Amino acid sequence: MKRGIYHGHKVLLALFLAGFMVYGGGLYSFVLFVPPLTQEFHWSRAATSGLVTAFWLSAPMILLGGYAIKRMGALRLLLAGIAVEALCVGLLPTVSNFGEMYLLRAAMGFGKVMFAVTLPYAISRWYSRHYSLGLGIAWAGWHVGGLVLAPLTGLIIATYGWRPACLAIAAGLLTVALIPVLLTQRFRAPDTHSASEEAPTGSLADLLRSPMFWVIAVVTLFFYSAYGGLLTQEAAVVEGAGFSPRLSSLVLGSTAGFAALGGLGFGWVLDRFSIRAAGVAVHLLLLAGAMSLLLVGRNHSAPALIFYAICFGITIGGSDIYFVAILRRRFPKVSVAYSYSVWYFCEIFTLLIAGPAAGRVFDLTGNYNATLALLAGCAGFALLLSLLVWRLPGLERSPAAILAPAAEPL
Repeated sequence: MKRGIYHGHKVLLALFLAGFMVYGGGLYSFVLFVPPLTQEFHWSRAATSGLVTAFWLSAPMILLGGYAIKRMGALRLLLAGIAVEALCVGLLPTVSNFGEMYLLRAAMGFGKVMFAVTLPYAISRWYSRHYSLGLGIAWAGWHVGGLVLAPLTGLIIATYGWRPACLAIAAGLLTVALIPVLLTQRFRAPDTHSASEEAPTGSLADLLRSPMFWVIAVVTLFFYSAYGGLLTQEAAVVEGAGFSPRLSSLVLGSTAGFAALGGLGFGWVLDRFSIRAAGVAVHLLLLAGAMSLLLVGRNHSAPALIFYAICFGITIGGSDIYFVAILRRRFPKVSVAYSYSVWYFCEIFTLLIAGPAAGRVFDLTGNYNATLALLAGCAGFALLLSLLVWRLPGLERSPAAILAPAAEPL
């Protein structure tokens, strides 16, 4: 009897579309609201920029992600996250007080956390042999959303104002994001495949007692310190190098496209080749990005700017997938619901402090040469420290030896 399309593929498409709206509309596009909010309410640029970073204030809630998935279920958490973000962005046009808007923005971050922590677990219910590629496809939706929705949101703001743009994003969250998830996630994953994720019996305490986890956490600290510093300082470096706003926005905006390609590429590589090889590649790409941005600042080099956009964009797309693969391989007895939520907290916490820390270094030194050199040093140290993660056996190309056989055709 002829079989239809594997239902896991439909689930994956729904998760791609959900990330497209949650991140493309809720994070990438929101940066465009800073100028009109500053102009209308006469708030300082620091205050309106703070509305962007308020998205991450809910980072401590990530630590509860594993417990929430076990008790509420991944589907309920996923749907609640999308609904919370849609409600909050829809309410933004109704408030004019900065405190109220800041609280709504923080609540949007809480919805994003509920959505984000479920993805690795949800993908694992449908894919094993092609888990990394499936995760890469789902996460690529975040960056494609930024690539598509940021210019579209800018057009709506320019034509109709920021309030209709908020309502358009809210409508997209309820239709493009929520409805496909409702239509696909109501089905359970095949029992023959879901057993691979029901088997882990390790607890969160087992994970936290492992010295290997803390080595990975320190690698995360240095890796994402470089990552976050580059992300927050890149615009200032490019502007200071004398590039036109049009060229710099075009090149730097293309990082979202390269991030999507990076997610797909690293997902494919991690399912077929050594995790060590993927790890070396993602660390070298981050180091190359830091060094090329240093050349942009020192020599005003346009080729270095393009090279930076490529290297750093691919790093953005591939880094999370690589770290999830490391966690799954190093801790096969601990559910990804626990390991990812704790590691993701380490990442977000690092990103919260990396930008201000890089800015502080600039304030103390008065130039970006020292700042970017320090960020490159963080990337290099993360690479060296990763040797401790890679030196133990178990990272060769043999995922089927650890994970259950695949039930999906991808």
